[in-house]
Amino acid sequence: MRSAYLIVGLCAALLVGGCKREIANRNLLQVKKNMSPKEVETILGQPDSTDDGDGEKKYTWLITYYYVQDGQKIALQFFNGHLVREPDLLKEH
Repeated sequence: MRSAYLIVGLCAALLVGGCKREIANRNLLQVKKNMSPKEVETILGQPDSTDDGDGEKKYTWLITYYYVQDGQKIALQFFNGHLVREPDLLKEH
């Protein structure tokens, strides 16, 4: 019985992990200036990458989140834990 729960759990993890995140303009429109990184992550999910400084010197007061969707890069910059400006919308294909 225990192994059945383990198999079900592993299958669920694979299904959730295999889901591809889709960012749409309707999601980007929900992202507002002065939001915290956690609020943005609630709407857009985890960023594809982040940048919080260069080399050895890390800046905790300035963080940039990068999201990539269909070859387009969305950069969101946070200053002291607040979004500096609302993101540009994705270009329609």
